[in-house]
Amino acid sequence: MLIRRAKQEDYCVFAAIEADCPGYPSWGANGFAAEETNRNSVTLAAEFEGAVAGFVNFWILRPQVQLNSLAVRGDMRRRGTAAALLGKTLEYARKNACTAVDLEVSELNSPAIAFYLKQGFEVVGKRPKFYNNTETALLMRKTL
Repeated sequence: MLIRRAKQEDYCVFAAIEADCPGYPSWGANGFAAEETNRNSVTLAAEFEGAVAGFVNFWILRPQVQLNSLAVRGDMRRRGTAAALLGKTLEYARKNACTAVDLEVSELNSPAIAFYLKQGFEVVGKRPKFYNNTETALLMRKTL
């Protein structure tokens, strides 16, 4: 598995991965392109056998990293792709002297919550009606 900086030609693939995740807050290709203008933003692609398997986007906001989006292609789930993307995110955090990684996740997304808990994140709060003015977001943090 290769984790690399995302390229513009990846954005349509990212959008397709988002579309394959029911309830996922979709950015679409234009949203990823817009991140190119944010100097704090990093978007990475996971590549397996020459094809994009997943992506992560995060902002480096010293002393923390804000993990905004992480998704994996359906056929690549439970194969270490998300862990590899998160591992690279943590590497960026440490290299940039960040002490924590924060994220929001829908309280209805139990697979993601289980993944983040397994990776050492803790629930530190809630944001009611954060998603579509209906779903509560769990605030999670991993201290480095």
